Amino acid sequence: MGRKPLVGVSFAGEEWGYGEKESLYLAALERAGAEPVPVRPGREKEIPGLVARVRGWVFSGGDDIAPEYFGEEPHPKLRTVNPARDRMDVLTARAVLAEGLPVLGICLGVQLLNVAAGGTLVQDVPSQVDGALEHSGGTRHPVRTEPGTRLAALLGREAQVNSFHHQAVKRLGRGFRVAARSPDGVVEALEREGEGFVVGVQWHPEREGCDRAASEGLFDAFVRAAAGRIPLRRDSTS
Repeated sequence: MGRKPLVGVSFAGEEWGYGEKESLYLAALERAGAEPVPVRPGREKEIPGLVARVRGWVFSGGDDIAPEYFGEEPHPKLRTVNPARDRMDVLTARAVLAEGLPVLGICLGVQLLNVAAGGTLVQDVPSQVDGALEHSGGTRHPVRTEPGTRLAALLGREAQVNSFHHQAVKRLGRGFRVAARSPDGVVEALEREGEGFVVGVQWHPEREGCDRAASEGLFDAFVRAAAGRIPLRRDSTS
């Protein structure tokens, strides 16, 4: 692969106490051959420079997205929101999508990509999706990929994944298509239409409980895409 591709990783502020969970993303990216750069709220002015410097971006998991970003009132089951992270992530998502960077969105990350592209969310799957399976607490369930998608080529027709969410994609954002669903119809993955690698998944590939193709295989595919991208400017870690 040559020099390790530099990739940005959006995280919550350190005061949120997610350090142990965040270390799992960094370790997974390093195993796949990337050099991850954690980015936290408060660095918004640096985003244009970072987007020009890195070769890919990961939007990690986290809290709920404030429904003001997709034009809805808060649902009674809405949980904790992180306004500072929402602002940073929406700004960053729009920048990386415009730049054409390889992108991997995970849990909150897939929801964020959809919202940044003008889509909406199911704010609470258990109360808003009839016949919904259990999607929280790390339970495992199958996802079925859509034929002809990048994810289908990577996972095959079906894969077992873990599940830690209560929100999900509702109306698709511009330029995205559904790449996988769970048996209850809940959207489990999105892809941006076209040749570039822009994939969001509702499960957590950095944690245990997923088939290998849906975990290590997903990170490997993302890092290969990042490594193959020619940056507009010379990479620098300074």
